[in-house]
Parts: sequence; C-alpha cells; structure tokens
Amino acid sequence: MHIARDRRVLAFGAHPDDIEAGAGGLVARFAAAGARPTMVVTSIPNRYQKRLVEAREGAAALGAELVLLRDDASSRVEDYEMHDLVHRYEQMIARVSPDVVITHGPSDTHWDHFLVHRATLAALRRTRCDVVLYDAGPPIGSRLRTGLFIDIEPVLDTKLSAVAAHATQFSAAAVEGRREAARAIGASCGLRFAEVFEPQRLYA
Repeated sequence: MHIARDRRVLAFGAHPDDIEAGAGGLVARFAAAGARPTMVVTSIPNRYQKRLVEAREGAAALGAELVLLRDDASSRVEDYEMHDLVHRYEQMIARVSPDVVITHGPSDTHWDHFLVHRATLAALRRTRCDVVLYDAGPPIGSRLRTGLFIDIEPVLDTKLSAVAAHATQFSAAAVEGRREAARAIGASCGLRFAEVFEPQRLYA
C-alpha cells in the first residue's frame, strides 16, 4: 500500500482507543508522510468526559483529525440503527473522499467492532479506495497473523504514546504489551516492529 502525503486517509473505530491500538502505527505513518488522516470514533460508551479527553489526546499524538459521531454524551454503537450508522459513515466518506479506509475486521469478537466493520463496508459499496481491516483486540489473542504487514518501527513511540493517552483502558503494562505485540508481528515478516492488516481491497 502506497503511503504518501497526497493520500486521503479515513479510519473508523467503534470506541476511543480502538484505532490507536489496532492501527495507530499505520495512521502515524501516513501523518509522518504529510497526509492528514481522519479518525472517526463511533461511540464513547462510558466515562464520557474523561474518555473524550483521551480520544482527543490519542488522535493528536498520531497527527490525525478526530471526528465523533456523537460529541455531547455517552452512547453505544447499538444505539444506532444499522441504516443510520451506514448513512453517517457515508456522509464522512463523502466529506473526506478517501483514498484509504482503515476499519475493524470481521473476525474481532467484540460485537461493536463487528457492527462498525459491517457498516463501513456497506457505506463504501460505491466508493473506489483501498480498504484494510485491523484487529483491535488483546495482542496475545490477535486473530491476524498473516496479511498486509506495515513497518511501524519509525513511528512505534508515536503509536505507544497514542495508546498510553487512553489511561482508562491501558495500564503501563498493557501499553508495553502493544510494543511486544508489534515486535512479535515484525518477527513473523522480517521487520523489527510491525502491524498487520487484512486487505479487503487494494488498487495500488
């Protein structure tokens, strides 16, 4: 996948911290190349004020614009009817006109993540762009071990800073676990540190 400043990047997550944990390295790579990624957070299910601050800090650490589908109170992904969620995603896609979309994968066992996955693909049905899928789950139980590998060594500390911003979700040990997960993924493909994605479709 081509990483360059002229690429418009749109990432979808069910909750604050999902994108940072599962795809923070890739988002940071695009930002470092001069692109301006947009991160869409679908819901903040609890501790709204604290997690709102964390979401803003995490996106800022990666160099991305943050968009919240609801920015005034706690909500849950299942609060949205699927057709409404797809429509809201379609509006974001029309606004950004992305070259690359990053979203949850289908094998993630978290139901909210799966709903975002299905809604994203439905919203993209008429859009020609690269689409890659990430796993935001715990690193030891990660379902993705083969696919599209992205070298994140140059931005590893950036990714970990973004993950650490979500202190309500990640202890210091859990943040370090993400470093070790990146090391393990990298070892499987000849890199020091990597993230792995499932390519849904790639045009270049």
